[in-house]
Amino acid sequence: MSHWRRIVRIGLPALVSVGALVALFLQVDLERLREVLTWQVAVWEITALLVYGVVTLTLEAVSIVRLLPAPPPGFTWTSARIKSATYLLGILNYALGVAALSLLLRRRAGIGLAESASVVLLISGLDMLVVLSLAAAGLAASEAETPILWLAVLAVGGVGFVAGMAILRLPGSFGPLERIRSLAFFRALRTTPTRRILEVTILRAGFALAFVTLAGVIFTAFDIHVPAHELVVGILVVAVVSALPIAVAGIGTGQAAFVAAFRGVAPYETLLAVSIAMSAGMIALRVGMGLIFAREFTREALEETRKESV
Repeated sequence: MSHWRRIVRIGLPALVSVGALVALFLQVDLERLREVLTWQVAVWEITALLVYGVVTLTLEAVSIVRLLPAPPPGFTWTSARIKSATYLLGILNYALGVAALSLLLRRRAGIGLAESASVVLLISGLDMLVVLSLAAAGLAASEAETPILWLAVLAVGGVGFVAGMAILRLPGSFGPLERIRSLAFFRALRTTPTRRILEVTILRAGFALAFVTLAGVIFTAFDIHVPAHELVVGILVVAVVSALPIAVAGIGTGQAAFVAAFRGVAPYETLLAVSIAMSAGMIALRVGMGLIFAREFTREALEETRKESV
């Protein structure tokens, strides 16, 4: 990778984050912002984050193990540490975290890179399916008039993913397309038993709902009530925007999406404070898990992704 390309890849997301934050804080009453950030809020959030960390890391580890064709003995614990190790890179860039997970699975599970990437791809695909389904359910439950276009987009996305997986799993030959369908990159989508896919889908739904619940607890800590359907739709939109690799850890873009998604439920400064508290807490949790829970795997992930990017 050229020197300038690397500078752009690292520098552009930082500029986007700084620009978005500056735009947001130009509209802030700093005194009001300080008033809503209290120690009581911090205690609520820290407790919720610790529970969230344990629950979601367990779901992540079990999801990985259930999709591996022949996981080594005791690999659930290793999977949890591997996932923790990828959080640091995931903070910098979602795609880097995904790449690191594929590389570490290749080495620790004793499978090929394409096979490990296929497992990560399947998990990401199921996450997308769950997010689309929950968002559609939230919109359908809303008392407000929902644009048909949004429901159509969600339906097309969900149906498209399911249809694509069905095509990959159909018996027989697809002629010239069979070479693409038989790539190891698609192995997990093609060969994983349907029952396991359903099991992992339930696990991923639990993961998404855990994130929504965390947001609900933090809203409660700020004494804000958000209807369940609005909370589900809004927080999933924020999660998707934050995951886009256009800003560092979704900082700035996530706050902008948060304020836009929940406008009307609380004053501007309060919404920004909720978003900052949630983002800072998530970053602190993931950094801590990466550095304390899986330091050697974190170093390995950094080394492996550096080699692959050269």
